[in-house]
Amino acid sequence: MSRLALGSSLLAIFVVVSSVDSVANQIPVIPADAELKLVDDDFELADGAAWDGAGQLFVPDVKKKTLRLYNLRKPDQKPKVMLEGVAISGTAFQLGRLYLSDNPGARIAFLDRPFSGGKPKTLAQFKADERPNDLTVDAHGNVYVTMTRQGTVRHISADGKFQDVATGLVAPNGIALSPSGKTLYCSSARTGVIYRIDLDKDAPADQSAQPWAQLPETDDGFRGDGMCVDRAGNVYVTGAKAVHVYDASGKSIGSIQPPQRPINAIVAGNTGQSLYLSTFGGLYAVDVGGIAVSPNPPMHGDQDAPTSTAIDESIKTSLNVVYHRDGNRELLMDVFEPQSVEAPRPAIVVVHGGGWRKGDKTKFRALALRLAELGYVTAAIEYRLAGEAHFPAAIRDCNAATAYLRKHADRFGIDPLKISAVGGSAGGHLVGLMAAGDANDQLKHRGNRDDDTSLAAAVVLAGPLEIASGSVADRSLENPDASNSVAWLGGDVNEQSALYHLADAFEQVDKTMPPTLFISGSKDNPSRNEKTRSKMKALGRPTGLVIHENAAHGHWNRPDWIQTVVTDIDQFLKRHQ
Repeated sequence: MSRLALGSSLLAIFVVVSSVDSVANQIPVIPADAELKLVDDDFELADGAAWDGAGQLFVPDVKKKTLRLYNLRKPDQKPKVMLEGVAISGTAFQLGRLYLSDNPGARIAFLDRPFSGGKPKTLAQFKADERPNDLTVDAHGNVYVTMTRQGTVRHISADGKFQDVATGLVAPNGIALSPSGKTLYCSSARTGVIYRIDLDKDAPADQSAQPWAQLPETDDGFRGDGMCVDRAGNVYVTGAKAVHVYDASGKSIGSIQPPQRPINAIVAGNTGQSLYLSTFGGLYAVDVGGIAVSPNPPMHGDQDAPTSTAIDESIKTSLNVVYHRDGNRELLMDVFEPQSVEAPRPAIVVVHGGGWRKGDKTKFRALALRLAELGYVTAAIEYRLAGEAHFPAAIRDCNAATAYLRKHADRFGIDPLKISAVGGSAGGHLVGLMAAGDANDQLKHRGNRDDDTSLAAAVVLAGPLEIASGSVADRSLENPDASNSVAWLGGDVNEQSALYHLADAFEQVDKTMPPTLFISGSKDNPSRNEKTRSKMKALGRPTGLVIHENAAHGHWNRPDWIQTVVTDIDQFLKRHQ
């Protein structure tokens, strides 16, 4: 284990957010006490790693006598060999596939099922002297790769056709996509220039790349190499001696210096908050505040499977729609429109769970699709998690999503009077707070306070609505180190009393509360929101509880329960929207 010293080798990186309008919290992306830990040094030259969104990391070794691709699940787990004999300079995981940049083979290849064995399949074959370097893949399976010798960035479509989207670059090496997939970043090994390519602008290939930032020069030169981005849009770029971090505007906000020269970097891990560094001395990891961008799940395959994420042709899909901007931060949603149902259609904001600390808009993809198949326009949203911003950033994001859908009702064929929300676990809490706290301006971004963010109805899947009292508050005091609410609200219920009350949906229930259904498994905690239901009934507000026998927490995402849950949601919304 190597502990990083503070100073030039590790600069604290801060994202400024507002917990309440009068208080600014600074959340470090790289904590001041961060430790750089050696994961494994049994590499001759570890290169560009990939992450599957669930804990698996894939790391190529390009200088072994027998070239190898390793995978590991935990930092303390010995890497396992999963492929030999291919010199892989970069990897990317997307749509259930592991994409490979086969440098000496002059091709882009992929493994359809990374753990099922077999040889990589060729997606695109180049000329013998066209050696691909680093690559990245967008949510639709479009590959972007640096061709260092040719000075180009090449685009390979999902069907294997390719063309250069940027030319005339000086030794392009590392490459990364912004979370929205609209911006491509590329580093120069020789000059240290970091280029920006706007993919949604129609520019000639020889004019599309513009200088965006600059790596610092060292006595070893610039050596711009591998890159990655986090969910906030921060860009991590390896240089001659350190990994340099830039915010989404291109401003340098810090650096991390490992013991050996870094080659590549990726934000990944079991929590999605570890920065893995491939170096000349092996693989290192450091816990960070930046949160990984999750890969997109498969969009093709068996559509009959209950939790399939395959998208039927009857569903119009708009991925990574920017629904709100908070400074440089872009908040994204995936929108699914049923083309078989005539507009205007009812809509549902789908809010994922994860204890306010984990999760991603793709995690409730199957639920969003099943509801879309029933005629709802569904919008699966991301919101800022505890590692990026303290509450109330997340609830403000959720309300901004409702405002966005209502403003763009014509674009998505939505009935603006029939926008509801469904959320599970921590997402259930947020949906309950969207429903109960709609009149509370502190729960909305300033730009949304004149917008209509009201819900026609809400469905809470096993989410706690009591925050300032009950089990959530108790755990914040009993075991603060393990408490999700402590991480999310910045302290326990005594230290952050005002925020706990602001986050408490039960306390904000009044006569304007929209109809709200609660769904729970019998093996979960069906009585969790009994006080909220009693309060709603006393106020004459429609509510109800559905208990699924022998179902556990999270059953709405499981094959044996998802259709039952969807049916219950549909029946409730049809009665009350």
